Amino acid sequence: MTLRRVSIIALAMLVLLSACATKPPAAPQPEPEPQVVQPEPVQAPPAAEISRDELEALNARVVALRKDAFDLGLKDSMADEYAAADARYIAGKTALDADDRPTAKTELTAAEPLFADLVSKGGLAVANSRKTDAGAARDRALAANAESSSPDALRTSDAMLAAADALLAAGDSRGAIAAYTKAIAAYDATEKRSSAIKVRDRVDELIFGPLDSGNYALAGQKLDSVDGLMATNTLDAQDAAAESLLRYRLVLSKGWELTAGKRRDGAERYKTDAENIKAQVAVKAAYAEAKATWDMAIAAAAAGDNEAASPLFEKAEALFKVVYQEAADKRAAAEAAIQAANAKTAQSEGVAQQGDEQLGTTPDTTGTKE
Repeated sequence: MTLRRVSIIALAMLVLLSACATKPPAAPQPEPEPQVVQPEPVQAPPAAEISRDELEALNARVVALRKDAFDLGLKDSMADEYAAADARYIAGKTALDADDRPTAKTELTAAEPLFADLVSKGGLAVANSRKTDAGAARDRALAANAESSSPDALRTSDAMLAAADALLAAGDSRGAIAAYTKAIAAYDATEKRSSAIKVRDRVDELIFGPLDSGNYALAGQKLDSVDGLMATNTLDAQDAAAESLLRYRLVLSKGWELTAGKRRDGAERYKTDAENIKAQVAVKAAYAEAKATWDMAIAAAAAGDNEAASPLFEKAEALFKVVYQEAADKRAAAEAAIQAANAKTAQSEGVAQQGDEQLGTTPDTTGTKE
């Protein structure tokens, strides 16, 4: 190897060693982050794959549940739950009308169980409320003396209540609600029937029937029909009992009106006669009592309470009779005293004149002297 070649090799090695000494060490590489695999978004089926008939059937089911909830009054009593379900329904129906089938299916599918749960919970609450109402209606019928005056109607009503209780115990809230509603109507018919009988008996006692024979006859017909309607149509029975009660009350009212008017006429005649002879002056205290009774009768009649006015007019008539008689007696006594005084005066004048004649002291009325 020649000296020139050795020198070249040595120079190359020197350059290499110098480069290795100045190069910084390589920085550590960060570990790669784990790859997160994102799930593929669920794609709604194309509209063409969703049957329009299927959506219409789904919508019909939701509408039926929605109607049940509304009829039960849940829009008010369970307002938040109803609003949540209704929002999904409205969104679904709007989409259905626009033929946006995927959205319609999503929203209506969500609305159906919401309304179903609402009807289930709300139905039980309503059924229990109707049960309470039915018990109160029964109490009112008993208070109207239904046990003695309407026993058949009461038994029919009790049977309806028992049927409703059985449905509720079996978990049929919707059936129980309808049954309790029927029982409530039956008890109301029983109460009104019993009340009508009570008014009828009062009308008969006062002999007011002939004063309004048309209403009296119709009231009797409606009353007779109640028991037959109870088992077949409680609403018709309720209407018949209500009309019977109304008609008997009209007869009673008419009777009191005519009676009060007749008694008023009688009292007014004596009042006028008493005032014509100045009874308000001659027997002031007695007149004031009669007039106060008269005023109360007038006020009651003006308020339409002829039942209260009638006996007051009757009392006023009796008082004015006494007032008139006392005033008349005082007047007669006064007139007799005046007549007696006048007669006495005339008699005294006659005696005086006779004495003058006998004594010759009679005044000269000729204007001449003897």
